[in-house]
Amino acid sequence: MSETGLRTARRAPTSSILAVSSPPAYALVAGVHTAMPLLSRVVTRTPGMATFTALVTGLLTSAISPIGPLAAVPTVCAAVAMDLVLPLQRGRAASAPRILLAGVVVGIVLFLVALPVFSPDHLVPGILVATLGARIVSELAVACGVVGIRRLLIRAGVMREAPSPV
Repeated sequence: MSETGLRTARRAPTSSILAVSSPPAYALVAGVHTAMPLLSRVVTRTPGMATFTALVTGLLTSAISPIGPLAAVPTVCAAVAMDLVLPLQRGRAASAPRILLAGVVVGIVLFLVALPVFSPDHLVPGILVATLGARIVSELAVACGVVGIRRLLIRAGVMREAPSPV
């Protein structure tokens, strides 16, 4: 590898290297990108807040991303799915199972969004199934984290418990 190649490899984020070399491994760590939109939606109990948070984050990230505004597309798609799965009435708390369901749906949506950019070498059933599973596991982990943070905020008195939907 040339010296220029080594310098480029050192500057490339680990997640980018994983995305190219191992989609299932990338899918496991990429869930972190949806934590903020989901947390903002659950804490504020405001429909559309996940999408708004993802848009703002995407615009800020696009300034430093090599692919520009295109970097916002997966996060915004995931946030729209979150907003559609969680209660559409302002002030209604999402139940823990509903938040976990949002995690599963977001995992599927992100898998479908990423599918067109897969390398032809990775378009084999084993890798596709592993990547889908890893996406769902990653998003479920994020959803569990959000449920835990919400419980801690309620316990600390920072957030009031609202009636959950029926």
